[in-house]
Amino acid sequence: MKSPLVVGYKGEIGSFILGCLIKNMDKAVDISCFDINETEDERLERINKSNFIFLCVPIQETVSWLLKYKDNLKGKIVVEQCSLKEFVLNDKRLKSLNILSMYFLFRPSITHERSDRRVVMLNSQGHGDMGMMMWKGITRAGIETLFDSDVVCVEDAREHDKIMAANQALLHHLVADEFIDANYTLISRER
Repeated sequence: MKSPLVVGYKGEIGSFILGCLIKNMDKAVDISCFDINETEDERLERINKSNFIFLCVPIQETVSWLLKYKDNLKGKIVVEQCSLKEFVLNDKRLKSLNILSMYFLFRPSITHERSDRRVVMLNSQGHGDMGMMMWKGITRAGIETLFDSDVVCVEDAREHDKIMAANQALLHHLVADEFIDANYTLISRER
């Protein structure tokens, strides 16, 4: 991976990815990033010099971001971080782009035990269950090392989204049995 770019490096996932790149790449000078405060010219300069882009923008902005920079993204690898995948991967306007999917489970910055940290990837994008296939030149073991996380492969975007929906439903069901105060702190309900 040469000249990676992290878009949205101030958020949870973007800052984690940026930290992993800085820790594991030979030269930090090869790594670029931007978030909401850069000018459009600065953004375009960094997009144009990169070849591998980790897109870590809010889910509702992903497709519009990809469409806005579509011409600048041709020939580059874009690794999107959405918690849902089908709406991005099935958007016909994006078919000419080389988009890969990745998603960190939980909050990687506070999941201190490597054995608890997971990154989800799609078999349909070449990861392979046994880790023998390549993901655009990076092996599964390489991804696990880079992000100090175990890789969990699911078959495709549809399976991914079903799993995420089930997990969200379970989470909401569990939270329904609790009160949440004004600071969004869980307070157990007396039974």
